[in-house]
Amino acid sequence: MQADGVDMIQFDEPAFNVYMDQVRDWGIKALERAAEGLTCATAVHICYGYGIKANTDWKETLGGEWRQYEETFPVIDKSTIQQVAIECRNSKVPIELLAALPGKIVQAGVIDVASDEVETPEDVVKVIEAVAKHVPKGNIIATTNCGMAPMRRDIAEAKLSALGAGAKLARQRLA
Repeated sequence: MQADGVDMIQFDEPAFNVYMDQVRDWGIKALERAAEGLTCATAVHICYGYGIKANTDWKETLGGEWRQYEETFPVIDKSTIQQVAIECRNSKVPIELLAALPGKIVQAGVIDVASDEVETPEDVVKVIEAVAKHVPKGNIIATTNCGMAPMRRDIAEAKLSALGAGAKLARQRLA
């Protein structure tokens, strides 16, 4: 893919939020091996794991905060992967845990893809401002929480429009 001109390769990882021992013991090594030889930018998306039974069963036991990222983020921060995509909008991951990724660019999910409710640009700014309390502004990329493929096109387009307008507004406010 890189040879075809791709300038960013993102690996989606729906189990890094469940299997912390495996992340530490071999998961990061497997991720780095997948990226071995790439000179383009690399990222890992730590997904909530929508639909994976081990994740959905386990998430029901977590309560209001998902603090397991305290174990995962420091391990990822030591990896050669350059960016981490994490779901921040309507997330149960405490936003302050992003401070455990000081060496990474954080792709902050500011659009909830599990809801048809369309965010406003102001909603987007609020999430970006919260992330900016823990991540240097120059290391933040605003994005969606996850993919939007199953979403109705009109809703997806409205959400992407809010993302663009909110990111522009955040740049003005945080400049």
